Amino acid sequence: MVIALLSSCGGGEKEQTQESPVTHNVFTVYPSPTGIESVVTLPATVEEGRSISVGFKTGGQIEKIYVNEGDHVKAGQVIAILDSEDYALGVSALREKYENLKSETERLTKLHGSGNLSDNDYEKAISGLRQLGIQLKIEENRLSYCRLASPASGIVTKVNFENSEMVDAGTPVIELMDNNSLEAIVDLPVRFYAERNNFVGFVGESTVSPDKTVSLSMLSLTPRADNTQLYRLRLGVPGNSGFTPGMNIKVRILSQANNERGVEIPLSSVFENGGRRYVWVVNPSDSTIKATEITTGGSGENGVVNVVSGITANDLIIRTGVRHLVNGEKVNMLQSESDTNPGNLL
Repeated sequence: MVIALLSSCGGGEKEQTQESPVTHNVFTVYPSPTGIESVVTLPATVEEGRSISVGFKTGGQIEKIYVNEGDHVKAGQVIAILDSEDYALGVSALREKYENLKSETERLTKLHGSGNLSDNDYEKAISGLRQLGIQLKIEENRLSYCRLASPASGIVTKVNFENSEMVDAGTPVIELMDNNSLEAIVDLPVRFYAERNNFVGFVGESTVSPDKTVSLSMLSLTPRADNTQLYRLRLGVPGNSGFTPGMNIKVRILSQANNERGVEIPLSSVFENGGRRYVWVVNPSDSTIKATEITTGGSGENGVVNVVSGITANDLIIRTGVRHLVNGEKVNMLQSESDTNPGNLL
């Protein structure tokens, strides 16, 4: 019994040799950047990630537009159609011609097989059938182009035509706003642009609900100033932020000292193996964990330890219960607030 008990008490540093029968619930946290020396707040405007102009791939007369400005549409939803009668007639005529030629080609194939038809005549017949098949496919495609489907989920911002109007191929009929990828646009003054390499975090704050904050991610920073000596900073806004296009928000930019590039994590996240220190890093895509070696500094006072290397502020780590886990295990993540990162803003 003693041997069985000892063998069952595996530490976090052991490799997983078989599938764990239990999925552990774990609290996760993002490391907090250290050396924060300044926080600047600037106004920003929320914009849609992209605007899409949608048009037919063929010309014709609009039979019906199914959406109005302000409507929400889903990807693949039919939003308009053209009068397709002429296209349908063209397809029917070509299909009948193709079927007749196909039957004739089958008869010629038998003659060729019996030696009663020359190779040259047989090849001409096959080539004619192939070309007619291509023409039929082209006409079928044109018929399908009479249905205009939304290429993405979003909101209709503008309808440029009415029913019964004529449109050419490629003419924008409907304009959509892709609401799935929002951006916060900040005009950055020169003195802050000069400190861009020290930026470690961005937090969005609603002007009407100051208690609601959202962590933002940097998308791009235009390296050229406009006429007012401002640089365009684009920040990614998560889909569950509650922000909408056109909304004015505040963005807090956190800047870090040049000589301090580490992060702080709870001391309970650290475990040792062979004299080395590790943390469990979680892969958010499949909830699997991996032991990652870290280099720490300081004594870990107040339950917090400074990590000099091994992980960054973007790595999701396990906060507690690290000795009950094994490499490659899949866990059930439970978000919790960190004492060093209130609100999990970083």
